[in-house]
Amino acid sequence: MTMQPGLPMPAPKKSVLPMIAIACFVVGAVLVGFFVWRIVVTVPQTPQPIESGRVELKEEGLTIYSSVPVLTPPCKAQDADGNDVPLQRETGSETITINGDSWYVVARSEHPVPAGVYSISCTDDETSATYAAGPKSSIVAFVLSILGAVFSFLIFAGLGIVFLIIWAVRKSRRNRPHQPGAPGNYPPPGYPQPGYPQQPSRLFPPPPPYNPGPNPDRPQDR
Repeated sequence: MTMQPGLPMPAPKKSVLPMIAIACFVVGAVLVGFFVWRIVVTVPQTPQPIESGRVELKEEGLTIYSSVPVLTPPCKAQDADGNDVPLQRETGSETITINGDSWYVVARSEHPVPAGVYSISCTDDETSATYAAGPKSSIVAFVLSILGAVFSFLIFAGLGIVFLIIWAVRKSRRNRPHQPGAPGNYPPPGYPQPGYPQQPSRLFPPPPPYNPGPNPDRPQDR
C-alpha cells in the first residue's frame, strides 16, 4: 500500500497479546493458590495413639493406622453416644511416613463421620502392631495437590512468557525502518531510482520543424 504525500500515517493497531499474557499469569496464580491450599488441607498428620481407647478428631472422617501391615484390622469404633461406626478394610496399600515413623492404613469409616470424640479398641494377639487413628485423609489427594500446583505454574507461566515473546518480536519488526524499494514503500513516478545511472541531459536543442519549399509539380505551388 502506497501513502499519498501529506496524508497522516494510520495509528498502529494495539496488540492483545500482552493482555492474554497477563490473563495467563493471573489464572496460573489463582490455580497455584488453590492447590497450595489443598496441600495444606490434605497434608498427612501424625495419627493419635488409641492406647487410651479415646481419640478426638478435629476433622470429619476416621482412619485407623497400624505400625506394621495387618491383613484384618481387629478394631471397633463407637461415637460419643455409643453407636457403632461401620469400618471398611483398606484394600490397597497406603503408607504415610511422618518424622521417620511409617504408618499403614488398615481401615476407614464407611461414611465421613463428624469431628468429635470416638472410642476405638483394637485387640491384636497375633502381631506387635501399634494402632493409631486420625481424620479421613488420603495420600493420593496430597500428591495430586502438589502436582496440580507445579503443573499450573509451569503451563500458565509458560504460556504467558510465550505470548510476551511473540508480542515483542512483532513490535520489533513493526518499528524496524523500511528499506528503499521495500514493498509498500515505492517512490513516486519520475523519482530517480537509487543505484541506477541517471539519463544524461540533452546538450543540443531540438531540430526545427520541417517546412518544405514550393513544389513546381503541384498546381497549388505554381
